[in-house]
Amino acid sequence: MNKPVARPSRFFLKFFRWYCDPEMQGYIEGDLMEAYHRRLEQYGKRKADVQFIVDVLLLFRPGIISSKKRYHLNGSYMIRSYFKTGWRNLLRSKLHSTLNIVGLTFGIVCFLLIGLYVFDELTFDQHHVNAERIYRVVEHKDVRGEATIIAAAGYKLAEESKHSIPEVETTTRMIRTGRANLVDPENPVPFQETVTIADEHFLEIFDFPLIEGDRRTALKEPASIIINEDLALRIFGRTDVMGKSLQFSHLPFPLKITGILKEHPRNSSFNFSSVMSESSFYNADFFKETMTSDWASNGFTVYALLRPHSNPDSVSKKMTRLVLSNFTPETGTKFSYRLQPLKDLHLKSANIFDGARNTNVESIPQGNPLYITIFSFTALFVLLIAAINYTNLTTARASSRVKEIGVRKVIGAMRSNLIGQFLFESWLTTAIAFVVAIGVVHVVLPLFNQFANKQLSLFSVDYHFWIYALAAIVVIGFLSGSYSALLLSRLKPVSLLKGLKLQSTGALSVRTGLVVFQFTISVVMIIGTLVLLLQVRYLNHTDLGFNKDLMVVIDVNTGKARSNFETIKDQMSKIASVKNVSVTSRVPGEWKSLRTVKVRSEGSTDELGISYLFGTDKDFMKTFEVTLLRGRNFREAYDSSSIIVNETAARMLNITEASEQTVEIPALSRGGSFETLDVPFKPRVIGIVKDFHFQSLRDKIQPLILAYNHNPIHVIDYYSVRIAPVDIPGTLNKLKAIMVSNDVDDPFEYHFLDDQLALFYVEDARRQTLLGWAALATIFIACLGLFGLATYSTEQRVKEIGVRKVLGASVVGLVSLLSRDFLKLVLIANGIAFPIAWWATNRWLQEYAYHIEVGWWVFVLAGALAMGIALLTISYQAITTAIANPVNSLRSE
Repeated sequence: MNKPVARPSRFFLKFFRWYCDPEMQGYIEGDLMEAYHRRLEQYGKRKADVQFIVDVLLLFRPGIISSKKRYHLNGSYMIRSYFKTGWRNLLRSKLHSTLNIVGLTFGIVCFLLIGLYVFDELTFDQHHVNAERIYRVVEHKDVRGEATIIAAAGYKLAEESKHSIPEVETTTRMIRTGRANLVDPENPVPFQETVTIADEHFLEIFDFPLIEGDRRTALKEPASIIINEDLALRIFGRTDVMGKSLQFSHLPFPLKITGILKEHPRNSSFNFSSVMSESSFYNADFFKETMTSDWASNGFTVYALLRPHSNPDSVSKKMTRLVLSNFTPETGTKFSYRLQPLKDLHLKSANIFDGARNTNVESIPQGNPLYITIFSFTALFVLLIAAINYTNLTTARASSRVKEIGVRKVIGAMRSNLIGQFLFESWLTTAIAFVVAIGVVHVVLPLFNQFANKQLSLFSVDYHFWIYALAAIVVIGFLSGSYSALLLSRLKPVSLLKGLKLQSTGALSVRTGLVVFQFTISVVMIIGTLVLLLQVRYLNHTDLGFNKDLMVVIDVNTGKARSNFETIKDQMSKIASVKNVSVTSRVPGEWKSLRTVKVRSEGSTDELGISYLFGTDKDFMKTFEVTLLRGRNFREAYDSSSIIVNETAARMLNITEASEQTVEIPALSRGGSFETLDVPFKPRVIGIVKDFHFQSLRDKIQPLILAYNHNPIHVIDYYSVRIAPVDIPGTLNKLKAIMVSNDVDDPFEYHFLDDQLALFYVEDARRQTLLGWAALATIFIACLGLFGLATYSTEQRVKEIGVRKVLGASVVGLVSLLSRDFLKLVLIANGIAFPIAWWATNRWLQEYAYHIEVGWWVFVLAGALAMGIALLTISYQAITTAIANPVNSLRSE
């Protein structure tokens, strides 16, 4: 049997045959094969193959490359030619070029601004080096069918996981203790701050940058604290304060400053200003017990750093087994743990209670994935509409370039060369617009940051943003120029040189389809903006069931201000501009956690219902102007065992008349799981008030119990003072003097209730403004495209218009003739946009339990706006053509 003949690489042999001049190919290939077989015998196949590839590549040079291939391969010459031609065309038609660049600039500016906003939201907490390996421990608990999800765990789980579970590299614990005074002993001015407690591994897992201090030891020693730049400046007036002391109002010993933190980036879920070492409490009796036996409390927020390539689901199961092997839950209680990636905290924490924090500490701010999706599509649509605008304007000018294209084809230009020319012109225009857009964004970004409450920057943003942005710009440049390039390059040179007009039905339908698409998106965005505007207006002006205006809410920070509240109320009431004063545990629009209780009528076999509870006094209804429907108000101290319920709670308890029915409250929750009371609270229902909105209008009104201030569930935490609209600064100074005289050590903290309620909807207002500007940009760009199509149409019909004028047509009639077809396009766009907008806005409004109904007039108004703007755009070109002298257009006939 004959041995197979060894051959060199087929790919490189074909490559050689492709580029080599046919006249030289035969003898050069023979020499190559002869050299290959000689090396094959001397060195073996591997070395012979390598040397053959080297020879083929060395032969790839002028003189051997086919002249036809050299023509195609001379890319630098072609690019120079494309650039010169493209630049001349830009300068030759200044109006057309300006419209193109302005349209693309508007689109790119909107794309970059919205893109920066979306990128910032999507990259929350990803500035940590090990962000991909950091997870938050989340507990899933089910107590007799009542499920809760809380981001908290026990001390021992955090401590033992890193020893017992191989995939866990390390863990850290933290607690947000609540607000307390931090004071410089040398200048005892109190600063109310939320203090976070964390163990020594906190700065090992998280890369919060330190200006001063050693991150390995900053939280190791007892009585240590690290503070950020802002807090250092507020307390000391400077940041070089390493080693100085701070007095924490809940500790008998001073704290030593062991580190100065840089300010957090805005896209961080952590908003602490100081972190105290956990070891400061190791000698406290309560913490000693925690360290030895706390397996399943919700006392700590726990973060785990997993080793590379670890499976978080597997680790979660091991954590659950670890706890269950050391702790036996109560009968009817089931729980398990899940690891939530750090990068999911901001956008994927719906229904997860932010645990391990005092009730007066704000929860981690959450983003809304729905709006991220909406804004992402908005940015892409605005950019796409800008590209469509370029296509329409380029097509409108195409008739002036047909002879140029014909000449190019006659002298030998291939279709690929013409396509390359048009695409290069598109990329050149897009590149100019991109550079201008970067300048515009750089100028407006400070205002945008102030409006959006962000710290966005073009030049310090992650490089991934620029990769996505540049990729989008390249694609848009291609899409912008591809249609006109394909359309013009396919025409025959003879037809072009005869002055053929571009009247292809298919081309016309594409252009009109693009205009319809532009205006469809524009009308949808106009309707969306109007609906959002109306909903925000509704949120801020709807009747809440109480009077929020001119209500000063003063925070109570000490026991003295609580126990002495009757005297303080009496002093406040004597101020002439004070109308009413009430003390409560919580207020409507509350930013702290609201307490809930389990409740049912005494003796009932019904399941326990869940209700919110406020501690109030007899002046609550008069101060907040809440309506009492049935029964009576609180009177004096003996009403400490009485409650008043809202209508929703009354329905839940099957109470129609307040006749001192006894209800049973066996358990309460401070925001997490329910705790059973040592002695069930059994108050009497003495009144029913009309439902009022004590939470956001996103939520349905829930059952609410108003308990007298001497109740066992929740003590007072606020003074609510209704004031007259006269000398408000003077009134505030008098209130401050009263509070300071009764609470010397704590600052005077207050807010106006209407301002606090408005914070519920500040993000909605921002989104409404952002969407409004995007809608304006969209309609502006769409009108540029419509102007381009109107220009194209009038160019095609200029002689027809001349003939009609000679035959007696009026200017009004001609304007109507030229405008009619375009207005039909906008009407078609309205017909497509209305159902899309109706579906989208109604779906969005489902986020709110209380919302507007989208009326028909919104669609009519949006459609009329689109029609009016389109008519104004078309009218300029139509009127200019209609009033032109017909002699000029008919002279060539």
